Amino acid sequence: MPSKVELAKINQCFRKKPEWPVCGNCENFTFDSVITDGCYGEGYIAQKNLRCNIGGFKVGKTDTCKMHRPEGE
Repeated sequence: MPSKVELAKINQCFRKKPEWPVCGNCENFTFDSVITDGCYGEGYIAQKNLRCNIGGFKVGKTDTCKMHRPEGE
């Protein structure tokens, strides 16, 4: 029996393959912003814990699914 995450991925036709549109510009894409120290003491913002709000699973910015919604629509 597939897990809840596996079922969510199947229902969304989730693919871990870069093709347009991608998760990185979807309104359901969420992440945590973490300030990290740089080499010269300057901080920069890193994106951690990349997730899909629909299925609740971990994604990458270039992953995609059939439920993509462009940001701002």
